[in-house]
Amino acid sequence: MRGIFDHEKEIQVEKVRNGEKGVEVITPFYTHLNEKGEECGILINRGWVPLDFKDLKYHYTGVVSGEITGVLYRGDAKTKYSIPNEPTIDRYLTVNPYDISLVAQMKNQSEASQFMLRQIDENPEARQILPTAPTSSDLTNWQIKAERHEAYAALWKYVTFAGIFANTTLWLYF
Repeated sequence: MRGIFDHEKEIQVEKVRNGEKGVEVITPFYTHLNEKGEECGILINRGWVPLDFKDLKYHYTGVVSGEITGVLYRGDAKTKYSIPNEPTIDRYLTVNPYDISLVAQMKNQSEASQFMLRQIDENPEARQILPTAPTSSDLTNWQIKAERHEAYAALWKYVTFAGIFANTTLWLYF
């Protein structure tokens, strides 16, 4: 995509990565003008920044306009345990395009509230430092740790034994 970043309307969403607190940087990216001549675009998830560096704004000195590459997505999955964002006190805990497009006053709010772009680094050797954006290989290669795999195996083993025990008890009782 080609366009211009609007750092003035940037939103920082609190996130934890590998046990470390930080923020994901969400920035409006204007790609075109509407029929009224107003700037319209899409929200870009530029990546994660550790909490210690969130106010240094290293990404301001990088790209202001130009071309970026990314993957479309709908933000964080909403569950019954999701904590809602609190824009009145500038506290964001979930990446929700609808909430962020309202706060960023996107002129094409109906489109910008549906999805956003997660920026990726195409060249792993020339990665941007902050915010840390994933590479395309980060998005396609994932692994389950041995401990997690063992926990899943144990869960299914116990569920199977519980099912056999319950069926045996029912057959003997009736």
